[in-house]
Amino acid sequence: MQLIDPVEITEKQLLQWYENIDLNKDGELDAVELQGALATCNLHFSLAVVAHMIRLHGFLTDMQQSFQYFGQAHAGQLQQTEAIEALQHAGFQLDDMAFATLFKAFDPDCTNWLSIAEYIALTLFLQSASATFEAFDQQKKGVVTLNFNQWIYATANVV
Repeated sequence: MQLIDPVEITEKQLLQWYENIDLNKDGELDAVELQGALATCNLHFSLAVVAHMIRLHGFLTDMQQSFQYFGQAHAGQLQQTEAIEALQHAGFQLDDMAFATLFKAFDPDCTNWLSIAEYIALTLFLQSASATFEAFDQQKKGVVTLNFNQWIYATANVV
């Protein structure tokens, strides 16, 4: 498959390229099809990594839509109360102290507003923290006990 310069690509060329990699012609790329497309660009990923990319794309799309919905009144920004609502809508439940600490960590210029990039970084952190916590909370009680080595492992695995 011939690589196309992205600067000179036309809509017709893009559609033709997409049709060439959509092997089953269902209008969506599955992990195998995307893996093949990436390989044509000399990007070789395992099938598990490609499947994770697809899931992450869905998550990022959802977070972007949530940001846009809850930040409609402010062009490209979420204030704290809107961020809380957006996170709750996304399924994250935090107490006030945890939220305030998290918001402060992802508001580096201390404006009490989050840009889309800051909000996405915050939600990626929360998703990773949730997954790491759940790995240690095998009985689903909402409480974990960690020794120091487990703590290091857990914190090193949070984005």
